[in-house]
Formats: sequence, C-alpha cells, structure tokens
Amino acid sequence: MVKEVNLNEMLAAAKENFTTGFMCSESVLDVLNRYYDLGIGEEAIALSTGFPYGFGDGGNVCGAVAGATMALGKIFGRTVKGDPAYEKCIAVVRELNDDIAAEYKTSICPDLIADYQFATPERKEWCTGIVYACIKSFAKIVERECGVKVIK
Repeated sequence: MVKEVNLNEMLAAAKENFTTGFMCSESVLDVLNRYYDLGIGEEAIALSTGFPYGFGDGGNVCGAVAGATMALGKIFGRTVKGDPAYEKCIAVVRELNDDIAAEYKTSICPDLIADYQFATPERKEWCTGIVYACIKSFAKIVERECGVKVIK
C-alpha cells in the first residue's frame, strides 16, 4: 500500500471512470485499487460489475458503497476461517455505510435515486456525488487506520 494519496486526483479519476463506461461499483473499486496500490486484479473489477442499481437492479445497497466495501475488505478482511480480523472489517464497513447514510439519508440505491429518471445527466451527476462520498469515506478510514496520508 502507498504512503499517501491525492484525493482530488482520485475524485477526477473516479468521475472519468463513471462518465466513460464504468458503473459506480467498478469506478470506485478501480480507483481505490489504483491509487492505494491494493493489488486487486482485473477479475475483481469484473466481480464488482453486478453491484450497481442495488445488486443488479435488485433494490439493495448502492454499487459505489459495495465497491468501497470490497476495497475495505481487501485491506481489513480475512482469508482464514475464524480469524478475528473480520470484526475490524465489519466495523470499518459499518462506518463507511454510516457516512453515506449520514450524508444521503440512506445507502440503498433505489432510495438514493428515487427523485431521478435513470437515464438522465442529472441522475448521473447525483450518483457522481455518491461515488465521491464513498471515496472520501474510504480515504478517511484508511488514513486513520493505516496511516495513508490524504493530500488535496
């Protein structure tokens, strides 16, 4: 993992991703992987493809939140059964979710976009803000927990 990240560069990269072909989950996971050097392969980006619109339009959590959750899992998750690391992972993921819900009242995709027609620039702009919020929350958590300095 890197020692510092530039928040403004990450946000610009996320917007570029999100406005040129990646969905919210892919945009967030790709940017966090690249800027934090998480070592996540392209297959993980592909794994995140189904998360937008509340898990394939299923009415669940926002894809951007899901993408950031995957990145937190890469840092704080476990690969060994019974490893208590899961407790820390659950705590930081809850913090991320709470950060989004505090700013947007929810982290559930259909509720987040309820006031927008899906295929409009206004909805895309609204969701870009949510993508940004997920990256900012992730950066705050990783700065505190891992010492990765966030510069602007």
